[in-house]
Amino acid sequence: MLVAFCVPLSACSGGSSGVQPEMPDPPDPPARPVPCVFANATCAERVALGDGLFLPAYTTHLLTARHADVTSGLIVVHGNTRDADNYFDTGLLAVTGSGGTLGNTLVVAPHFQTSDDDPGSDEPFWSSAGWKRGHLSRPEGPTPRVSSYAALDRILQLLLDANRFPALRQVVVAGHSAGGQVVHRYAASSGEENEARTGVQFRYVVTNPSTYLYLGPERANGDGTFAVPGAGCDDYDDWHYGLRNRPNYPESVDADTIQARLVRRDVRILLGDADTLSASLDVTCGANLQGANRFVRGRTLIRFMAAFDSANAHTEMIVPGVGHSSRSMWTSEVGRGALFGN
Repeated sequence: MLVAFCVPLSACSGGSSGVQPEMPDPPDPPARPVPCVFANATCAERVALGDGLFLPAYTTHLLTARHADVTSGLIVVHGNTRDADNYFDTGLLAVTGSGGTLGNTLVVAPHFQTSDDDPGSDEPFWSSAGWKRGHLSRPEGPTPRVSSYAALDRILQLLLDANRFPALRQVVVAGHSAGGQVVHRYAASSGEENEARTGVQFRYVVTNPSTYLYLGPERANGDGTFAVPGAGCDDYDDWHYGLRNRPNYPESVDADTIQARLVRRDVRILLGDADTLSASLDVTCGANLQGANRFVRGRTLIRFMAAFDSANAHTEMIVPGVGHSSRSMWTSEVGRGALFGN
């Protein structure tokens, strides 16, 4: 015996026809809001890198569209856990906490994937160390291989496109922990700032990284001076601690240019004075020559830059009472000033 079910029940007429009423089409999904402020698929975008490759990111404004009201861009680079969604949220909080408006500020949180992140077949991925150092994506991934720093270049190229963002006046590239490692090396090696149109100011906010890029072979002595260390740490001045043996992306830039860029660019070294523990700290020989912990290493780097070139544009900014937390750093008064202040 056949039994007819009607939905809703009121649509049944004596139960004899067995014909269900025609269901309406499902509604269209809601349009993506502008600005988009959800650290989920709603605000996910894939940045076209060329050659059919894409980099996942969260964005408040689609990079492929025109946004005449955007005056500032904030790129936030995640840490070692590659939690771009949390960094997107933190970027939003930093903007609104600074008195800015998300309608005028584009926030981009790129996701540099490893094989553990289940990347798509057209999404490059890196080793767990390689994305921090500007290495090419893994050979077992899609081709052509691409440097993680070149992927950042592509985001900046879209931001600097006057047809998309005609009112843009400021770009801030910020990273915390492993992301801070990226930003310091990227500030030294990228040429995108040089290509920016007149009137767009750049800033790099390097927050609590494990290590820094040194522009010369000298390291701190116990007496506060800098000198070439003795034997026993042969790779201490190799990339990404120093300028020797640079990989693909930074190798395309000569050492003199890297030195000149890092000296003159607006780099804020943002340090939490409680970031003195050793969790996830790089303790290799080359890293230990930079200091005992993240806080000490940051302050030592500032002294090195002053000794290397007294006219350098690095600025030390210390957040009291804060340890290894991107959110506490960037939403603090000092952190907001580093990101958006003078």
